[in-house]
Amino acid sequence: MHRFSLLAAAFLIPSLLPAQVRYRADPNPDRTIEWLIAGGQVKQRPAAKPRSPIVSQFDTVGLTPMGVVGDTVTLFLFPDGANLSVTRYATIRARRRFDPPVSWRAACDDVAHTGWMFELDAPATSAFAVVVPGRATMPVRHPAPRFAQTASLKYFLPFADSVYQAYAAVVAPKTERSAEYLRNDFYQKTGDAGWTRKPMLGVRGPGGYEYGVVSFWLRDDYPYGRGVNTTGTWIVNAWGYPVAMAPGNVDIYGTVDIEADGIDEVVTSSGLIRWDGKRWRIPVVYSDEPCLARKVMPPPPGVTP
Repeated sequence: MHRFSLLAAAFLIPSLLPAQVRYRADPNPDRTIEWLIAGGQVKQRPAAKPRSPIVSQFDTVGLTPMGVVGDTVTLFLFPDGANLSVTRYATIRARRRFDPPVSWRAACDDVAHTGWMFELDAPATSAFAVVVPGRATMPVRHPAPRFAQTASLKYFLPFADSVYQAYAAVVAPKTERSAEYLRNDFYQKTGDAGWTRKPMLGVRGPGGYEYGVVSFWLRDDYPYGRGVNTTGTWIVNAWGYPVAMAPGNVDIYGTVDIEADGIDEVVTSSGLIRWDGKRWRIPVVYSDEPCLARKVMPPPPGVTP
């Protein structure tokens, strides 16, 4: 039986797998604005398809679940595993605070993070899905304000320069040729660390103003164990000025208007970016980079990850 099948069974009867699955007592945190930006993912394997979807949501502190039993959520389905093409609504049927076994953390499993597990009443019809709170329509992709991306370059480049300086200090290239290669690889052919080639989408904000949202991953590829790539998600106004910034790279699928108030929510792989009445809120992104590094390459001799 596959691990996700075991999870589905243990969700209802946790005593079946005391050695593999560890559930904590639900702390029943008070509902806050962070609940409205939280998001989770469904990663179904073939053996789990007959069962209801099990949603995993990362939340180390345990204060921001996407909902309680009875709440409605929206599933954005990727039937082919890559392209969002279907939306479906579901009700949370069960919620548990989940702590993965240490063995799963070492293996870098898909659910090797502390967080929440939700059982939904929807049929499992997609190998992968992003789940957000509330009832949302299919996301649409609007163009960003005409000059937002090029104008924002004057704010992004100083940020990228500071990242590169820290990166070069750690790598410490020994020759001029290796230093030139390092710089060219970081800044790429565009000379702007790829900024003007990153997709920026339009977002309707308060007061009828238009914004742009973009997420990025820079090429500061540190030696093993010396650092992680710099990532970020920015919202900029029509003149390119960043009005909200947060670490973490996300997939951006488009915008919706859940509240029907003319202000967009942005659907991402980590949840919803939304306006809370005072500022833009961006969901926390949990990095799997150390796990990915171990899958791609072994650690150097004598180094224990």
